Amino acid sequence: MKIRVVVLCIGLGMIASTIALAQEQAAPITDWPQWGRTSSHNSSTQAVGQSPEAKLAHFVYDPFVAQEKAEEAGHLLAHYQVPLVDGNSVFLEYKTGKYVSCDPPGSGRPYPCGPDNWNTEIWNERAFIWKNGKLVELWNFQSDWKPEPNTDAGGHNRDGLWGWEPVFHAALWNGNVFVPGLGGTIYKIAETNGKVVAHYNPFSTVDPNRFVSGPPTIDSRGNIYYNVLGLDAENPWSANVLNSWLVKITPAGVVQKVSYSKLTAKATTHGSQRPGVNVSPAVSADGATIYTATAAHFNPYDAYLVAVNSDLTAKWHTSLTNLGKSKITGEVYDAASASPVVLPDGCVLLGVLGGSSVRGYLLKFNTAGKYLTFYNFGWDETPAIYVHDGTYSVITKNNYYETNGPYYITQLSADLVPEWSYKSADNFEWCVNAPAVDDDGNVYGDNEDGNLFVIKQGGTLKAKIFLQQATDAAYTPVSIGRDGRIYTLNSGDMFAIGN
Repeated sequence: MKIRVVVLCIGLGMIASTIALAQEQAAPITDWPQWGRTSSHNSSTQAVGQSPEAKLAHFVYDPFVAQEKAEEAGHLLAHYQVPLVDGNSVFLEYKTGKYVSCDPPGSGRPYPCGPDNWNTEIWNERAFIWKNGKLVELWNFQSDWKPEPNTDAGGHNRDGLWGWEPVFHAALWNGNVFVPGLGGTIYKIAETNGKVVAHYNPFSTVDPNRFVSGPPTIDSRGNIYYNVLGLDAENPWSANVLNSWLVKITPAGVVQKVSYSKLTAKATTHGSQRPGVNVSPAVSADGATIYTATAAHFNPYDAYLVAVNSDLTAKWHTSLTNLGKSKITGEVYDAASASPVVLPDGCVLLGVLGGSSVRGYLLKFNTAGKYLTFYNFGWDETPAIYVHDGTYSVITKNNYYETNGPYYITQLSADLVPEWSYKSADNFEWCVNAPAVDDDGNVYGDNEDGNLFVIKQGGTLKAKIFLQQATDAAYTPVSIGRDGRIYTLNSGDMFAIGN
């Protein structure tokens, strides 16, 4: 008989109560209010998904996909907000404005064009409501948020963001939508009518070279945490980051911030530590600790997992260099959307690039920041957590890019040992960057063959539905409403799926 040794973060006597607390935190105050659904980013719900028999709604939220793909040799290098759900209301990122194509596409000329001119686009938060079986528009809020620049001025230092468009992402709490704005600010918008309730600015001015970076996170008490980057106006990627901050907004509207220079290692020749462009902070079940990930501005392999107390004082930071006996090193890569996940036993997972140019590691740490173990997986993933039988499992994509497959959805045990895998039958890549798992343990994820898949526990297919062809599609998340409707993204389109 094989005995499995599970690496735990807390004593055995605390496991049941901690899992219960995590489940309580995941209760459907709102169906799917933020990245990863809860502030721990577990992407699990107590609802059960409907049978994916029909496309109940379909909207184009990014009308520039054809132009964006033309600039990147057919690849869609963008990250998108997960559809947010609160009862009968659905909230989507929606792009308007204009996209200025290069001539020819991909040439970078005449500058600025393509990714070097993406600030001519306008990012909106658009509300929809289900009426008589149809999803109809309720209101639209046009934000003044802009993404970080792709390159230095003039198109120089083209390794800045490599054409990967940063994510614009809102979050829901207590009948309001919190939407990123210009200069590191956040708008508080009423869910019912789209009116501005408040506009929070952690700074004395609005500087367009400060950027809300990555999705905001709202904990179970209503505290909002998010990252801000302050970049050089002319040379954002070849000059050191001017500053970066972790910001907190309390339910009472009190705004606090702390510089990452006070939370992490000192600046080196690699530059100052600052959060990854698309990183969303995660919060422990008791609300006492915030987890985030940073990298040196000039070297993503000089990276850290960072823990911060809820009063924004430093707790610890752990280097991701030369971990364990295997001496692995993780890269916090700005082109990725992977964010920390707080596990039901209090441990923390972080997906990083490393080990090769196109694969990475899921790294596990205890509550004191001690590295425990890893699993070699795909990349760009915030895994889902399935709580069951007094323990939990971790669900991730597991793509083998260098050999053009195979491509799997893999479930791991609490100690990151594989439990089962589901292989993409036609050797298409899994393009989900945050899968969802329902109360029955069914896993939901999208594939480049154009289908949304529902995979049962044990790794067998339960159902699938074809959306549209999506080769070289963006990596996208999935969400589920309390009524079991499934919301998925495919090549700039949103589909609501159910029976």
